[in-house]
Amino acid sequence: MGLFLVVSASVWAQQAPRPDENGVYTAGKGLTPPKITSASAAVVPAGLAGVKHISTLTMVIGTDGIPSKIEVMNSQKSPLDDAAIAAVKQTQFEPGTSNDKPAPVRIFVWVPFVDADNPVVPETGPLNKIRNMTIPKVVNHVEARFSDEARRNHFSGTVELAVVVTESGFPSQVRIVVPLGMGLDEEAVKATQKYRFKPATLEGIAVPVPIEVQVNFRFYDR
Repeated sequence: MGLFLVVSASVWAQQAPRPDENGVYTAGKGLTPPKITSASAAVVPAGLAGVKHISTLTMVIGTDGIPSKIEVMNSQKSPLDDAAIAAVKQTQFEPGTSNDKPAPVRIFVWVPFVDADNPVVPETGPLNKIRNMTIPKVVNHVEARFSDEARRNHFSGTVELAVVVTESGFPSQVRIVVPLGMGLDEEAVKATQKYRFKPATLEGIAVPVPIEVQVNFRFYDR
């Protein structure tokens, strides 16, 4: 009789990551994300001083360190987002690498408009390294199902996914980073899309963030 166990958790990828259809990387083993080498402060528009808002941006940092394809990820847009984008365009980045070779990498950048007494500068990096950032926590976990093909072949392995957790704690933009095959990639995506999270916060304000999810499929015979 065959038994199977599926466990899911947020982790970094354990195998070589797969870029998207445009050759852009998101996360994975062997990937070094871009870093800010010189941050440019945002200019707060007249009349908006004292307004609290965390502008959350995603962008691709090319092999030349120049940001492109900048998008606002906040569900509620603000005029401050334009000031955040302008600051990011003037910010200098060290490009990311994949297996020690320069590579285009998509990253998140947060621009916190929360302290009128200090410069508003872009921040990026691992969530646990950003000051006053809390990471999302799973509050509803759904077990992934084994596919019929994987069960027939007694197949085990791990699917790595990149996920954006919204300010409301919903998973979005679920993408396969390291596939497994045998129909298990699709099952991992279906399960992850049903997760619910306590959202991340920066300076006490809920913000969208990227995470990595690992879905482990283990088949046991007895």
